[in-house]
Amino acid sequence: MTRTIRITTWTVAAILVASVLGCSAHNDPVKTGATSPSTPSLSGTGTPSVTSSPSPTSTAGAGTSARATSIAGIEREVLDAYLGMQQAFEKAGEIPDPSYPDLPRYTTGPALQLLTKGLTSMKTQGLRSRGQTLFYPKVHELAPAKAPTKARVYDCIDTRKAVAYKANGDPYKDTPGGWRFVVADLESTTGTWKVTGLGIYKVGSCTG
Repeated sequence: MTRTIRITTWTVAAILVASVLGCSAHNDPVKTGATSPSTPSLSGTGTPSVTSSPSPTSTAGAGTSARATSIAGIEREVLDAYLGMQQAFEKAGEIPDPSYPDLPRYTTGPALQLLTKGLTSMKTQGLRSRGQTLFYPKVHELAPAKAPTKARVYDCIDTRKAVAYKANGDPYKDTPGGWRFVVADLESTTGTWKVTGLGIYKVGSCTG
């Protein structure tokens, strides 16, 4: 399942985390969580690929249709949580507020720490963001197959029209935007999906 989402506001989650924490200057992504974004398979193997898609689950018998509906519903919940994280961080960055209440609604653990760190750095530097970013999230993997509690989302975000700026009007030269590969790991422990790990690759790491 893939969604195309356009967000036009001052702050863009991926731009802010990437530029504030400096991952645009490196080949490796910002890494958080026990599962490294550089190894996309939830089993711990594999190579990042923005063009790959989840392998179809082979089922047989009368339950096939019901299972397909169930998996589709889980994928929607996973994507809702991922985009909820992006939008919550976006709103938090308008202030900016590292303690924005919606952040823990969609993130936890290392991912929440990463976003909080980015917002704290923004606040210290007096930065905000404005412009437009496009998100193209896709559920890459669900595990375990029968009753998924873990998920991985791939995204190739377009940040060419988003820029950071000084809130007080002072000159600020932002790093040019572009296409960035994003990997997000999510978990569901009480029926609610949250982002637990987040990796943002440098500009040019994927193509639209």
